[in-house]
Amino acid sequence: MVEFDFDDITPVKLNEEEPQLCQILYDDEYKETMGLMLALMQKDEHSERALWVTEKGIELLASHYTIWNYRYTILTRLNKDFYEELDWCEQIALENEKNYQIWNYRQLIIEKIISDGGDKKFNPHREFPIMNAMLQEDTKNHHVWSYRKWLVERFELYHDEKELQFDDQSIENDLRNNSAWTHRFFLKFSPESGSNNDIAYRAMVDKEIEFTKRKICQCPQNPSTWNYLFGIYRRLDKDVNELYEFCLTFANVQESQDVEMVITSTYALEMLATIYQRRKEPVLAAKVYDLLSTTYDPIRANYWNYEKGRIAV
Repeated sequence: MVEFDFDDITPVKLNEEEPQLCQILYDDEYKETMGLMLALMQKDEHSERALWVTEKGIELLASHYTIWNYRYTILTRLNKDFYEELDWCEQIALENEKNYQIWNYRQLIIEKIISDGGDKKFNPHREFPIMNAMLQEDTKNHHVWSYRKWLVERFELYHDEKELQFDDQSIENDLRNNSAWTHRFFLKFSPESGSNNDIAYRAMVDKEIEFTKRKICQCPQNPSTWNYLFGIYRRLDKDVNELYEFCLTFANVQESQDVEMVITSTYALEMLATIYQRRKEPVLAAKVYDLLSTTYDPIRANYWNYEKGRIAV
C-alpha cells in the first residue's frame, strides 16, 4: 500500500479470533486491504484513496457486493467520469467470467450516465464489444445473456440490426445454444416487439417458423429448436395441427404395419401426442406416450404415463 498515506487509519480486524465452524484463512494482503476499506467505510470517507482501496479490493475478490456498492458511492460523490469507469470495469469482467456483480454494476453506471447526461445520449452499442468478447469465451454465460436482455429492454433494441445479427451468428455457431434461442424468442416475441395485428409482424412469424423447421431438420433431437417452435405456437395461440405433417417426418407412427417405424425425434413424438388429443384421437395419443415411456424416453416413463392417464377418452 504505497500509493496513498493511511497512517491516520486503523484497519478493522477481520473476525478471526472467535471459534468458527469453518475458519477462513485470509492472507495478509486481503486482511490489510479489507481492513482499510472497512475502516474507511466506518468513517464514511469518499476520497481518492478510498476509491483506490476499492479497486484493490475488487482485484482480490470481485464478487464482494459491498465493495462495488461503496465504489459506486465514492464515484458519485467525487463526480468521476463514468465512461472511464465502464472502461475500467471491462478488464475486471474479462478476468471474472462468472461474476454477476459486474453486470449489475454496469447497469448502475449506465443509469447514472443517462440521468446526468443532459443532452448526451448513451449509445447502447458501446456495450456490444465487451458482451461479444465474453460470449466468445463462454457462449452460454448466463450473466452476460441476462445483461444483454436488460440492454435490449432498456434501449428498446428488439429490432436492432446488430443485435439480431449477433443472435443469428450465435445460433449458426452452435445450433444447441439454448441461451441464443431464448434470447431470440425474447427479441422476436416480447409484447414490445410487435403485434399480430400487423402484417409485417405476421410475415416475420411465418419466416421464423420456416427458419426453425430448417434448423430442426439439421438436428432433429435438439430441444432448443423444438421449444422455440412450440413457444411460437403457444405465444400466438396458433393451431398445432399445422405441425402434423412436419412431425410425422421425424416419427412415422401413422405408417402401416408393413413400414418400419423410424423415430428420429422424441420432441416430435411429444408434439404428436398433443396433436392427436386436439384431433380427438385418444388411442393414437396413448400409443405415442407408450412409445415414449417404453422405448424412446424411458428415463421419464413416470411422466409419460402420467400424461397418458390425463388423456380425455
